[in-house]
Amino acid sequence: MSKLKHPADGMIDRIDIGDGATMSIINPQSFKDGGPVWVLRYGNPESIRFAAASLLESYDYLLSDNITMNESTRRLRAMRARRKVLSNGK
Repeated sequence: MSKLKHPADGMIDRIDIGDGATMSIINPQSFKDGGPVWVLRYGNPESIRFAAASLLESYDYLLSDNITMNESTRRLRAMRARRKVLSNGK
């Protein structure tokens, strides 16, 4: 029996940013098949709604007044480091 694949599988990655918190980033490898941007524009947005919401939530939190600029910068650096790893196919 084959495992069904969810439309958002491989599109995003969650990273641990400390104290039990996580944030979402787009997996740059997903752009080979269009990625979440393509699906939201031309595909079936309903199929990846939770992944898209998670990405927006992470982005919005970086810009919010809920954390300091230093904390936002620390989290952004962690996200960029993870994106670099994903870009290299790991």
